[in-house]
Amino acid sequence: MTQTEIDLLAESALQALGRDDPRKARELLMEAITAAPNRADLVHALGVVQLQLGEAHLGLPLVEQAIAMAMALGGADAAKGREMLDGFELSLAAAHEDLDHPEEAEAAYRRILARTGNPRASHQLALLLLAWGRLDEGLDTLDHYVTADADDPDAQRGLKALAGEIRLWIARKLHPKNLLQAHRDEYVAMFDDYLKGPAKGWVAEPAKMRRGPDGRLVPIVPEGARPYAGVRVDLVNPATNQIGQVGDQPMVVQIAEFPALSQAPVQLRWEHEEFDLRVSTQCPWDQLPIQILFKNGAGAEGALDAADVVLGAWYVAGFDGAFGTPEGHRLHDISYPTAARAWHDGFLGVTYDVDMGRAELRAIDDLVQRLAHLNAHHPIDRVLLGRGYLPVPG
Repeated sequence: MTQTEIDLLAESALQALGRDDPRKARELLMEAITAAPNRADLVHALGVVQLQLGEAHLGLPLVEQAIAMAMALGGADAAKGREMLDGFELSLAAAHEDLDHPEEAEAAYRRILARTGNPRASHQLALLLLAWGRLDEGLDTLDHYVTADADDPDAQRGLKALAGEIRLWIARKLHPKNLLQAHRDEYVAMFDDYLKGPAKGWVAEPAKMRRGPDGRLVPIVPEGARPYAGVRVDLVNPATNQIGQVGDQPMVVQIAEFPALSQAPVQLRWEHEEFDLRVSTQCPWDQLPIQILFKNGAGAEGALDAADVVLGAWYVAGFDGAFGTPEGHRLHDISYPTAARAWHDGFLGVTYDVDMGRAELRAIDDLVQRLAHLNAHHPIDRVLLGRGYLPVPG
């Protein structure tokens, strides 16, 4: 295959990405790499495609391979290799963020800044720090980025607005529960609109049930799920048993006067005397991450099992209507507990994703109260409600 033919394959892959067809792009790039295995740009492009497919665990080694190939270029190609490094390391950082490795992502951004001062690295580093709960550092990085005036004007305006809104929120001493309330209210309003419109006459929030050995109805728990993880679907057409879903993506909500806050996860502190409690500016009610990090040391043993008991009891209460109304308003679904990013450092972190359905906000107050009791026996370092990264305990 000639160089021209390889370049045409790469161009076709880019066009496939533009058509939102990453699988076709992957197919074309793999064909091109077979013909030109020493092309760092092609290996990197394949890694980026894997990221777009949601397969960061496959994309990361490809990007790392591309970086090694670029750094190994010598002679007349050495300058070309250096030119590619910033873009490759930005992809490396993105892969680490997708894999919940914020430390590795930060290191990649700082390497770029030390080498070339690329404004995109400053942009992304600021957002990473804010999502990580390092608010002061994130705001300082935002300020430097905006002052440098070296990036796309629209991106600069967006981050300047974000910094201003964060500071305004803090100056007004607004409670971060307002973020949860806004996400809840907007989602429930959309849900109720479905019931008044296209899903009029449908049954809302029915549980998937079966007959137990004693003949009573019991929730169906999906295979591999925790024993308490019954499921409620959003809607069912009683005439056809057709299942309906409200929204096809987790719903992130803008708040009046603070539209930029919804554009990126930022951890805002919920003052709580028992443990460090945060709420993210991205806390979709229909898929709410509940992230818990325990302190290392006394009380760490058995912490994850104890947390599962607490979350299970809370979920069952909400599933059965403890945070709802006579008409419903229940919790719908809870994920299997997954290890949070600090796990690989020897710390105990766990995340649950919960479809809060139309449950009322008091479900969160009840959860916080239960976690306070858990904290007395298994000290908690931080709880984060919503998107973002947990810290490594000091």
